Amino acid sequence: MAAGNVHVDLGNGLEAYLAVADETAAELLASDDRWVATLREYDLHFRTRLWSEGAPDTMALILFMNAYQLFLAGVRTALSGHSVAVFPLLRTALESAAYGGLIAAKPELTTVWTNRHRDDAAKNACRNAFTFAKAIAPLKDRAPDIHDLAVLTHDGAIDFGAHPNIKGVFGHVSLDEDRSDDFAAVTHTSLYSARHIETIRGLCACLDFGLAIIGVIALAGAFPSAQVVSELQALNDAKNTATEPYSAPP
Repeated sequence: MAAGNVHVDLGNGLEAYLAVADETAAELLASDDRWVATLREYDLHFRTRLWSEGAPDTMALILFMNAYQLFLAGVRTALSGHSVAVFPLLRTALESAAYGGLIAAKPELTTVWTNRHRDDAAKNACRNAFTFAKAIAPLKDRAPDIHDLAVLTHDGAIDFGAHPNIKGVFGHVSLDEDRSDDFAAVTHTSLYSARHIETIRGLCACLDFGLAIIGVIALAGAFPSAQVVSELQALNDAKNTATEPYSAPP
């Protein structure tokens, strides 16, 4: 479509978008890339190990399950190459895990959370009780590394796409003024190829957020056993091995 001297081309539509996304995901899943293998380790841990020392009460468990499902959605999006769309999903997944941890520690907050939509007073009470900072505060002493990772990922997600600010948006915009028709071309990219650094950024974000989510859930109950700590360390080591080639030097 055209408007004055501006021509807008939004590509070939939904089917074309999905076809390219699926092609990228298939290429990555068929590869032997370490970050994909590590995401499979995370998923196995979510499904088979995370509840080995007993599940929390029902409401906390539902929030933890919600975190897992949103994490899967984030991984699916990352595998598609649409890296900027990964961060809103992962940030919400982490918040869901954190709120589940808060309810696990303080079951009396279940009523506050479930009554959120009753009236304005209930909504304000819920907003006051359920903040991310309050939810993860106990981890600062119990597991400072997990606490710091949770804060880093939650805050960093804003700049990479969880909020439509200039860094999150214009990180995917390119300008071509060297054209023969005297026009400037502005391109906004959504899908990147399997080997593009933006796709890798999205996959690495899944690893960072995934470890934070698993850690928040694993540490929500009684003081963790040596087995739980050992398993978290193994996942952390796997994450570091996978992301090390793409980590900035100290």
